[in-house]
Amino acid sequence: MPKKPLPPTFEYVLRFDALLSAFRRARRAKRGKGGEPAFYRDLESNLLRLSQELRDHTYRPDPYRYFRLWNKKERVVSEASFRDRVVHHSLVAALEPTFEALFIRHSYACRKGKGMHAAMVAARRLAAAFPYFLKLDVRKYFDCVSHDVLLEMLACEVADDGLLWLCRVLLDGADVPNAAGAPRGLPIGNLTSQFWANVYLNALDHYIRDDLDCGSYLRYMDDLVLFAHRKERLWGWAAAIRTFCRDRLRLELKDEVTVLAPVNEGVPWLGFRVHPGLVRIDAAGRRRFVRKLEASWIRAGEGLLCEEVERDRAASLCGHLHLANGMALRQSVVFRLDGVDPMMQGSSLCSTGAAAPTG
Repeated sequence: MPKKPLPPTFEYVLRFDALLSAFRRARRAKRGKGGEPAFYRDLESNLLRLSQELRDHTYRPDPYRYFRLWNKKERVVSEASFRDRVVHHSLVAALEPTFEALFIRHSYACRKGKGMHAAMVAARRLAAAFPYFLKLDVRKYFDCVSHDVLLEMLACEVADDGLLWLCRVLLDGADVPNAAGAPRGLPIGNLTSQFWANVYLNALDHYIRDDLDCGSYLRYMDDLVLFAHRKERLWGWAAAIRTFCRDRLRLELKDEVTVLAPVNEGVPWLGFRVHPGLVRIDAAGRRRFVRKLEASWIRAGEGLLCEEVERDRAASLCGHLHLANGMALRQSVVFRLDGVDPMMQGSSLCSTGAAAPTG
């Protein structure tokens, strides 16, 4: 039986060694930019000052920097200052063991040992075992997370007043552009937001698995898919989940994108279509792959960036397609860019997933 983790404490968050470890993790994610160089130049003093502000409860987060990204739809990303990212990492390190012990195996986003690859393996297995699926999505999930409900969930597992104070301070500083009304919303792009998003929907995970008795269930952040042998059971689960989200979590499902269909039609999951024994990348994903690989190829050919950097970028793009049966797509794009007839050329480049742009 797994050993129960020790209760999280505020003292762990503000200790110098904990903040130093958090600095190193934040630095790996934002090396050389986002305020990291200035923070590093006087590292010891900055960490000591931050520790004292936390101890005195005088710490307040800096204003966010906002920018827009487009990936299927436009998203407003909130970038915290580097100083605040250090606090985020230290806080999550303190809370994560307690809540990770509560999370169920059906949740795959932003968790150690999980991730997109594991979620795709699970989806392929379930698509081969069940004839029908139900796909659900939460409407504007990050914008609609209730601060009051989240703090109640945290307080159920965290007894340390200092930790709860810090969570409230960070939530109060979360100026979410699309949120309105009661305090709600998690800023997209923060480590704490990803962690709290999993905490918030953990209640739904347990409701689906334990109360609805559905073991054939997957969740990747706010994307949910359930499998069953009968359509009637899936429709009943959909109604129950809709009610639970509204009454318990103050969330709304996107009825217009709810799908209940045979798995032979393909399960829309993480940008792919999962069929029994076959996975295809969806149309939007194909367009993104082609556009990004073409741009990388052009940059390498024009010498705008180091060819080695572009080679790694292209290898990553092609490697992502290994989640699907994407060999033909990789070959067609690479050979077209290289001006080679694929019928006359070997496919060793694409078979490894590492497309290497050349000048």
